[in-house]
Amino acid sequence: MPFDEWSGLSNNPFVPLAIPIDAGRQYKVTQTGVDAAHTLAAQTWLARQDFRQTLTRPEFDKITFHAIGQTIFDCRAHLSDEHGAPDAQVGPDFYAAVARDFSKNVDRLADAARSDVDRHIPCHLFHGDQAVPAFAVGPIEFLPRADWIARYVRDPTQLAHIQRVETRAVSYSDFREQALQVGSDRDLYRAWEILSSLRNFEWVATIRMRGHALSQSHQKASVLVGLAIDAIGLRFQVEDARRFTKAGRQHLFGEERLATSPSGDFLRGSSMQMPGLGSAPGALAAKMAAERPFLDAAGKVLDAFVVGRQSGRAPHLVERWANALYWVGEARREASDFMAVVDYGCAADGLTGAKGKATAITSFAEAVLNPKGEATPPGMLSVAKAVSRVYREGRNKLAHGEAAGLFEDLSETRAIGDALLVNLFDTVTLVLADTIEKRPDVFELDEQIAFRFIETKLRQRP
Repeated sequence: MPFDEWSGLSNNPFVPLAIPIDAGRQYKVTQTGVDAAHTLAAQTWLARQDFRQTLTRPEFDKITFHAIGQTIFDCRAHLSDEHGAPDAQVGPDFYAAVARDFSKNVDRLADAARSDVDRHIPCHLFHGDQAVPAFAVGPIEFLPRADWIARYVRDPTQLAHIQRVETRAVSYSDFREQALQVGSDRDLYRAWEILSSLRNFEWVATIRMRGHALSQSHQKASVLVGLAIDAIGLRFQVEDARRFTKAGRQHLFGEERLATSPSGDFLRGSSMQMPGLGSAPGALAAKMAAERPFLDAAGKVLDAFVVGRQSGRAPHLVERWANALYWVGEARREASDFMAVVDYGCAADGLTGAKGKATAITSFAEAVLNPKGEATPPGMLSVAKAVSRVYREGRNKLAHGEAAGLFEDLSETRAIGDALLVNLFDTVTLVLADTIEKRPDVFELDEQIAFRFIETKLRQRP
């Protein structure tokens, strides 16, 4: 086919119909060939959980196309001289060899695209005057800003530049102007890149991501750090937990308000929630030390989640814990009561393994919060009624459109949902961590059997 005719087949002149081999070489194909390559890429993607965990889909498609091109180019090695005859045919052995070559090429190119890196996610946790020391939640380490700079900025010249800004010997704006000048010193520019990434965040969360493509490692690290922050938030009231934030998660409420009166006067207002927690100097350091047992347990479960998600899914109970924690975090940050109640209901369903059955949520919650089946004191809300308010009357009716949500006052239901889920996580996290350590065989059981084991273990607590 002449080049002009082939080029005209593409709907986008910047995306030619071709299968790449290596730099500068490609096979020209029709749309049918591109569609076949996409089909093979999709089949391989679905068959390999390790690829889905460590690569993004666009990255994998590029790898697959290159693997196909290289495989076709090398397939001549599987042809004997007799195959050069005009009427020669190849048999099953040839195609089996080509299939093996393709698998090897995909693995080789995928391995080349993946690496080990420490991902650093700036965040706001505690104000500096709280003197909270560095701590870890499972595989994620949280370092105060100064500690992180001292550990990870290893070039002495770059560190000296950064310390000038940190000690306010030079303003950040002046430093930025110097770094961005044409012909500025390379170390000066690198130092500015680091500071611009840290921005005004006072903490940095770090996690080692092994064997991931760079874009996927950042995406997963950001989610995992968010889960760790949400686990920390469970030890604080919702108003305080909302102030824990990280780079890439903008949920604090800040806005400018403008209106005019009937007479034409301008009315202006604003609101702002400041990130990070403060208290009496040093008070939160003691608070975090006291919460160490829960955070250690949460870290153990989170570590199991990270390990499982390296090549596929984590164990079923761990998957549900992580997803429920994400729902709770979203609920606590949500501006709308309407959406928060739905989130809490989803979290309750996931954490208890109920699969949409309110009676199963109630049974599991009773095992956690009222294992002895004691009568509810007068004036107190029973576990069953709390589940009904949050799940039956809340999540189900709101999500299905049976009840109005927007502009309705659902603050009471929202508060019940937060109390219910925080108390569930307080106990379930400890029991789950203990199970990971002492009874790992439970995670090999069918999911519903595993949940019954956990529920029984919860009811047998002293």
